[in-house]
Amino acid sequence: MGKEIRKKISPEDFWNVKNGIKNFEFRKDEDNIQPGDTIILEEYIEGKYPPFSSKYTGMVVRRTVKYVLRNAKGYGLPEGFCVIGF
Repeated sequence: MGKEIRKKISPEDFWNVKNGIKNFEFRKDEDNIQPGDTIILEEYIEGKYPPFSSKYTGMVVRRTVKYVLRNAKGYGLPEGFCVIGF
């Protein structure tokens, strides 16, 4: 059993993951995430407009990581980033 990793996610992406439309995340490779880990995506609203308050909505989706793509400059993946498939 792997580790659990919590990440913020925008409302649009949250609902696409929740509804099975999106099954990957493009992220900075900072958690050494591996297949078998659980990624916990917490819906987060950025305060871009008045009243400029950012907040978590309390909505969460959990996915088991199946694949992680790293070090793939040939595919245009920037160094220090990864694609997490679940």
